[in-house]
Amino acid sequence: MTRPSAVIFDVDGVLLDSLTPHLKICESKNLEYGLGLSIPPAAAFKQMVRAGVKVSPMKYFFEAVGFPSHYADQATAQYSETFMRDYAPKPFPQVGDMLSRLTTLGLRLGIVTSNVRSNIDSALGRSMRFFHPECIFTKDHPVTDSKADALRAVAKRLKVASMETIYVGDQPADRMAAKEAHVNFLGVTYGWGISEEDTDFPSVKNVMAIAEYILNEPT
Repeated sequence: MTRPSAVIFDVDGVLLDSLTPHLKICESKNLEYGLGLSIPPAAAFKQMVRAGVKVSPMKYFFEAVGFPSHYADQATAQYSETFMRDYAPKPFPQVGDMLSRLTTLGLRLGIVTSNVRSNIDSALGRSMRFFHPECIFTKDHPVTDSKADALRAVAKRLKVASMETIYVGDQPADRMAAKEAHVNFLGVTYGWGISEEDTDFPSVKNVMAIAEYILNEPT
């Protein structure tokens, strides 16, 4: 792969270690509502996502682990109010180092995520400085309706060709968005729904390997 000019990141499962906190809030709401569900462990949940189970936006996440629709709506409303206060995810180790390395070598960075801006600002903290301010597309962004649209918008705003752009994601839906937008894709196997068994696209096993792949360096 030719070194790209722009790198766009999904957030949950790529930059933020957020799957366990999401499963924890599901377990808490399951107990609070008395639903008696068996919330899947992370490994089982990843297989569900890999098989194509829809988990975004958050109502679908609750439904995926068994919440009836009414309770999924209720849990989603409470999620918006309490998740970052009570279950705040942290960046994966070396995220700041990886982002710094890419920007130091001249690559421009963006974000396309289904999360909301306030959550990613809070969780990523000072690492947000590495991203082009006009190329951060979140769930509450008023311009685009899909990840594919957002990926195209980032490339346009950075004035780079789509094929000079790479999207780093952790779910099959991320790969499909990249394919629709005609941008390159790199999967991470430490996130929510891509496995080392997925061999029809490139993937990496850890955060620093993202930079090594993009910079065409051996892992």
